[in-house]
Amino acid sequence: MKYIIAIIAFISLLGLSGCGYKEGVRTAAAKSHLYFTGDTSNVLVSIDNSEKFPVKSGIDHLYNVAPGKHLVQVYRDDKLIVKIEIFVSDGVSKEIEVR
Repeated sequence: MKYIIAIIAFISLLGLSGCGYKEGVRTAAAKSHLYFTGDTSNVLVSIDNSEKFPVKSGIDHLYNVAPGKHLVQVYRDDKLIVKIEIFVSDGVSKEIEVR
């Protein structure tokens, strides 16, 4: 009889101890990058018709964008020199060449 009570108590203890455990999966936020190569002097960039901002050349200068389709416009001295529609996947760095 004591053996049966001990087994029931042990199984109950195992069942109750699992109630407090919460399991979840966390993923990092999706993000991709753009980088610019070539002559970026006096260059301003607009992504998806947003406000223009200056950029630096090279893969060391990454600019975060959400994965998906984007319109990239590059201006030099207020003149449009590059207009390209790109698609970037999650975790990918995409090169934009400025001439």
